[in-house]
Amino acid sequence: AEFCPLNLTAQKESPTDFPTFDDVAEESHCGKGSENIIGVDLKEAVRLTREFDGYIAKNNDYVTTNVPSVLDLKGVVFHESRSGATFAANAMLALNPTKHRLYSESRPPEFAMKACGEGYPECSVKAAANLMKDVVYMMSRSNDLRKENMFFVFHPESTRTMETFRTAFPTTPWIFLYRNPIDAMLSQGGDPAFSLEPSSMGKTFIKKGKYTMDDITTKGMTAVQQATFCLSALRNFRDADGLGLAVKYSTDLVEDLIDTIFPKHFHTPVGRDGKERILKVYKENGYSEDG
Repeated sequence: AEFCPLNLTAQKESPTDFPTFDDVAEESHCGKGSENIIGVDLKEAVRLTREFDGYIAKNNDYVTTNVPSVLDLKGVVFHESRSGATFAANAMLALNPTKHRLYSESRPPEFAMKACGEGYPECSVKAAANLMKDVVYMMSRSNDLRKENMFFVFHPESTRTMETFRTAFPTTPWIFLYRNPIDAMLSQGGDPAFSLEPSSMGKTFIKKGKYTMDDITTKGMTAVQQATFCLSALRNFRDADGLGLAVKYSTDLVEDLIDTIFPKHFHTPVGRDGKERILKVYKENGYSEDG
């Protein structure tokens, strides 16, 4: 695993300027080849970290120096693409920049989610979930004692291996952002926000429709990929026991976040100041026909 110290100040001060994890990494000089990157054995690093945190927890009364705390994972967002995920991410951080940490389309946990492949041909759901728990644990530690809560927004393709997340964090609430399928297609234009390389689920979807790969155009593959995201979300809703919530992308999204998603689903209070910050972000990059 590769570790690099992140500078989260810029994202906290201006969420709309640093909407994704890659933006934060670039601002922190953590791009490919950076001298700030350190490579270590992940399994050993996790073992030592948990051992250290356990010691601190048992001897808290005797520890006088500031030590890292572990943030509470309050909720995550899956989405269809072009369906308000950027605004939702910015709102999560804007709600309480001092107490919240946001990872939007961060590659480490998404790699863990897909480590065993779609359909889990390489290893079990449990194996992928154990890896994801370790990755998220390392990302949840903070040396800012004011931080309390953490949120993730995952890339659309991660929806196809959502079982990994649900196995790793069986009590964490999540939402799936979707929109009118025609609007979703039109908003992609000729440059979809996800890979058009046929996934295993996409190939199965095409085969069931009695098509061949040669029959599928670029627009057709865009539709197929988005269909796999939605079908995966639907499959996971069936046994989510209320932890999953489908949210339609519309002009009502800001009210949905303020009135329902944050206070009732993610159990994160929304005060007057937080509401004003979310509304400010909404004015900057809220609802648009392009998503």
